[in-house]
Amino acid sequence: MRQMVIANAARTPKRPVTIAGTRDLSIPGPASELPARLYTPEGSRPFPLTVFYHGGGFVAYSIETHDQVCRELCAGANTAVLSVEYRLAPEHKFPAPVDDAYAAFVWAAEHAAELGADAARLAVAGDSAGASLSIAVTQRVRDEHGPAIRAQLLIYPAADFVNTERYPSRKENGAGYFLTEERMKFFAQMYIADPAHAVHPHVSPLHAADLVGLPPALVLTAEFDPLRDEGAAYAEALQQTGTRAEHLSGPGMIHGFANMTGISPAAAALMDSAASWLKRELAAEPAAG
Repeated sequence: MRQMVIANAARTPKRPVTIAGTRDLSIPGPASELPARLYTPEGSRPFPLTVFYHGGGFVAYSIETHDQVCRELCAGANTAVLSVEYRLAPEHKFPAPVDDAYAAFVWAAEHAAELGADAARLAVAGDSAGASLSIAVTQRVRDEHGPAIRAQLLIYPAADFVNTERYPSRKENGAGYFLTEERMKFFAQMYIADPAHAVHPHVSPLHAADLVGLPPALVLTAEFDPLRDEGAAYAEALQQTGTRAEHLSGPGMIHGFANMTGISPAAAALMDSAASWLKRELAAEPAAG
């Protein structure tokens, strides 16, 4: 299955993007080396640095499947992007992917100069499962006093593995729109070994006791995505703590639109808006607010 989705991603039409270049590298993880790819924009260094985590239900996808997404963020936000792989379920269940994601972020911050980047202008980003990992990284940075994060870009995150019936979009969009309710149940079974882990804040941040002190966020959701409502709920939960959080909804969009910019002008416009937001947040001077 994993090789099939990589092949399918390679066949998806892509819009042209100009960046200075890419470099593949391997970075140390808690248990093994983690494949990564560095995207460098055109212009003068040092650049801001965004650490990106791919989606795939915690069980699939790679830096290859999200190559175009990272190229577009690199060019559109004028940021270096470090796309990082992590151990996948079911071979490696929670918390292994979270541990890898956090280790990769800390490594990137510590080696920012070698990457041509500015360690004072860091962001995390991801789609779907990768957005969930981004959220977990922001929590660990806060709780473990890790390198400061300037912004978090969350593209259709999964934010609640416990009270899924709370969100109408889970049923409304549970069949016929690429990501299905049954597939999400499968992903959860593969990722979460102990049912008690489902309520862990690194798995279900909407059940976190404390969301105070997290970085500014942009949450993107899709109208016909089962995860639509919990993404919106997470943005609202951040706002209620005083965090500067924006929610951008994609009318007519389905889960996975970040990989569809070459065939959907609407998806391209959404991702361009996301890149513009990230560029503002990573400007040399922090955004007001």
